[in-house]
Amino acid sequence: MRHRLAVVASHVIQYQDPFYRLLAAHPEIELTVFFCSAEGAKTYRDVDMGTTLRWDLELLTGYEHRFLRNFGRGHGFFRLVNPGLMPAIARGGFDAVLFMTGWAWCSAWIGFAACRLAGVPFLLYGDSSFIPPENSARAHIRAGVLRSLFGMAGGFMISGKLNAGYYRHYGADPRRFFPLPWAIDNERFIEGSRFAPGERDALRARLGIEPEELAVVYSGKLIERKDPMTLLRAISKMRRRAVAVFLGDGVLREPLERFARENGLRAAFAGFVNQTDLPKFYAMGDAFVLPSHFDPRATVVNEAMACGLPVLITDRCGPSADIVRHGENGFVFAPGDAAALAAHLEALARDAEMRVRMGARSLAIIETWSYREGVEGVAEALR
Repeated sequence: MRHRLAVVASHVIQYQDPFYRLLAAHPEIELTVFFCSAEGAKTYRDVDMGTTLRWDLELLTGYEHRFLRNFGRGHGFFRLVNPGLMPAIARGGFDAVLFMTGWAWCSAWIGFAACRLAGVPFLLYGDSSFIPPENSARAHIRAGVLRSLFGMAGGFMISGKLNAGYYRHYGADPRRFFPLPWAIDNERFIEGSRFAPGERDALRARLGIEPEELAVVYSGKLIERKDPMTLLRAISKMRRRAVAVFLGDGVLREPLERFARENGLRAAFAGFVNQTDLPKFYAMGDAFVLPSHFDPRATVVNEAMACGLPVLITDRCGPSADIVRHGENGFVFAPGDAAALAAHLEALARDAEMRVRMGARSLAIIETWSYREGVEGVAEALR
């Protein structure tokens, strides 16, 4: 039996696009993806990075999709307002609708209403991982709304352990939980991280990295929430030589450059690196660090693991509960704890065998955290 599935997506996301292709290829699934915005499919301005960019990947092939007219404005709840979702769902003859990006925008609620009116079950998927305190009237109202929404949902696609705990906290029934790991195109990163002879040394030299230095990679926007300054503070406490390699841009770039300069630290700023080149920029490093104060899923962790790196992240990053295992393929530390991060980096700097062992373990773990498990999870939910 083939199930007609609609996916409602906020915009074109480069790491979800391959998942849609695999989902459409499943013999039991007839897929249509509704995009609420064309962002990601064309050149756009990333405000946080202060960069105009376009993904250098082939997108939007291998699955049926439609762009809905967006009447939204700004960056909050009303950034996506797509009245066209109502007739698209009501007249589409779908067996289920999967909402890929949670409920924090107006169009999601238009879609929920359409499903209820048409009698179509809907599935929820998102990266919510940390339960906020209910210490105000607004917070209590929000919690009540989520409990009502989760009571109406036909099922929950679980992106990780903390995400499952989030749903349970608001009364979701675990019998309606199905796996959909927050994954990336592992094969593309694994293949893209392979070097020709001499290529890795050449890339490190281009970034000014000395052969004996521990190259510590950070990938992401240079913004307060991700706290890249803690990486530099940690390196300032190390006895062994290390260099921070920042992939990305943002408002903190100038303060980071100034801090490195004033404290005599080694740092390289590569700026925005597009998808085709990104795997090698990971793989030329020796370890990956994400010191975020809040990062529900942090896809860059998957990327670094697929490129064979030990990973060091805070316990406020979602992957700390499942794919990053303290002492096994990396280390988990508290946000802002530069001393703990420095100690972990010191251990990696003095033990090359540990780096190799942890990097290999990262690769083994991430190979089981893939689109394949997600496609089968969706198929099981539909059954």
